[in-house]
Amino acid sequence: MDENELKLIAELSKNSQASQRYLSKALDLSLGMVNIILHRLIAKGYMKAKQLDGRRVSYILTPKGFSEKVKRSSEYIARTIDAFTSIKERIKDKIKGLYDNGHRKFVILGEGEPAALTGMALKELDLMDAEYELRTALDKPEDGTAVIRVEDLYRELAKEL
Repeated sequence: MDENELKLIAELSKNSQASQRYLSKALDLSLGMVNIILHRLIAKGYMKAKQLDGRRVSYILTPKGFSEKVKRSSEYIARTIDAFTSIKERIKDKIKGLYDNGHRKFVILGEGEPAALTGMALKELDLMDAEYELRTALDKPEDGTAVIRVEDLYRELAKEL
């Protein structure tokens, strides 16, 4: 099952009676491509089409299709967890480098999941004499404080990939 097939199944899971025109717009695919993917899913036994009236069709996920969706979702979750773990370990390396250079006060400047993940990485390092705080803004840091700008950190990590 490819990415577009999964996206289409996910969209049909929300609304099994969605029109092909709606699916085309929602998935940013051509109407013809949506039709091809639907026919492919039906041919593979992942879905069934049920005619509701002259124009409307309901698409039903088969047990085989459900099983494949669960398998692919599990694989996606595992890849995502691996990616987050890898990023967190790289953040720990950066923070440990700052710590080894004498920094004991850290300000994590940012918000959302990246800031939370950075805070989690710092906490997991369990640096006994280190202090840190999460901030969304900072006028002027105290002397000796390492300011970790989450946006800059993630940009730097992205270059290393």
